[in-house]
Amino acid sequence: MKKIYRFFAVMALLLVTMTSKAQNDISLTLLPNFSYCNMYNPAIPVGSRTVIGIGISNINFSVLNTGVNYDNLFTFHNDGTVALDANKFINSLDEHDNIIGTNFSMDVFRVGKRIGRLFIDLSYRVKFDAGLHYSRDFLGFFVNGNGNYLGKDNPANLSVGADLSLYSEMALGLQYRVNDKLSVGVRPKLLVGFANLSVNNDGTKIYTDENTYSMTADVNLNISAATALDMDDICRLGEFTSYFEDMDTLIIENLFDIEENIGYGIDFGLSYTFNKHFGLAAGVYDLGYITWKDTKVKQNRKENMVINDALFSSMDDVLNMNIDFSDVYETLVEDVWGNDSIYNGGDYKTSLKTRIMLQGYYELCPLARFTAISQLYYVKEKFRPSLTLAYSGSILRLLNFTASYTMSQYSGNSVGAGLGINFGPLNVYVVTDNVMIATKYNASTMELLTSYDNANIRLGMVLRFGNRDRNKK
Repeated sequence: MKKIYRFFAVMALLLVTMTSKAQNDISLTLLPNFSYCNMYNPAIPVGSRTVIGIGISNINFSVLNTGVNYDNLFTFHNDGTVALDANKFINSLDEHDNIIGTNFSMDVFRVGKRIGRLFIDLSYRVKFDAGLHYSRDFLGFFVNGNGNYLGKDNPANLSVGADLSLYSEMALGLQYRVNDKLSVGVRPKLLVGFANLSVNNDGTKIYTDENTYSMTADVNLNISAATALDMDDICRLGEFTSYFEDMDTLIIENLFDIEENIGYGIDFGLSYTFNKHFGLAAGVYDLGYITWKDTKVKQNRKENMVINDALFSSMDDVLNMNIDFSDVYETLVEDVWGNDSIYNGGDYKTSLKTRIMLQGYYELCPLARFTAISQLYYVKEKFRPSLTLAYSGSILRLLNFTASYTMSQYSGNSVGAGLGINFGPLNVYVVTDNVMIATKYNASTMELLTSYDNANIRLGMVLRFGNRDRNKK
């Protein structure tokens, strides 16, 4: 028992010292007797001899929103009225690190088979990941104009970046049971990119003269895009959207080249069971990259560029909000970043969102298992830690359930839950890492999307045959 107490003492210390800056999605692996328990660590033993999933076996949708909060968008008066409060919203943002993200994934098929000590798992998955990060000034410039950024020492720092990727993943998982206590696993992946858009603008600054209100800018913008579609045909007019005008003249069979954007990834880990009550596991998930070819690039780097005489003629215009916001938009998009033509670029790489995971559990009985999972996400060139504490149980292997609590300063604390039901070989499940989103079922779309920093749902149906009795020996 001393080992158990020591383990949870260490996890408690981690809980105090860690803050999370990445989206959590772990409830799937917490359901007992479930074939996706090894999704993020290929070494965790799968308790079935055969697993089959097609189409709807693993569907996930999630959103991450660290900046736009519903309570900060509005001012709520005592008489029950609500008013949009732009300044309150702008002041609530982080100076540099605000993120909006979403992802969708679906298993097209999955087949797993245990052969002696070896479990072989073949899967094909389609993924879409999108992330936007922006600075406070990026929105503040639009909302307040440039009146808040007077003087050469007070520029508007318009930092914004985006990464959108659509790709497929073919993976071969190999899990080997070394002995009754130790299992190791590896899952190499072949990635095929369908489309990517990367925007990097970390250096654009707009300066406003405090006497004349005229503006100059230092610009550093880089946009790269690639697709499995033939960009020479699609971008024949030199713009990304030009193909809408000429779609009828394109030869469909010449549009796709799935051999262009190839990447590689790998998951690996180990799992150790001390006894029937206590175990540990460690692993790395989604270590890899995609190389994008036949790319289109737009770059704009200029210093001290005069972009406008002024958006307003006096500070009275600012105080009275007499600002033409269409002019603000045109100033930023047209003058600052310009409409320079797009040209062919070289290859570039995008990295997967890598996770490093450490987890431990204590199972008193099949009805009561307690788990602690520590994760490090590598997102936007930073390691962002998180910690999840969970309870899960199983009733006669027919009904599986879990409840979890994730503490996260960045994406907010959240309560997760999951339920799985076995109808013979058919397993049906639904899990989420934020059950509180269900309380907003009758809310407006705006309130639904901005009340919580993160929300996700994962569901599916899987066929599994034959149970491996882990305590047989």
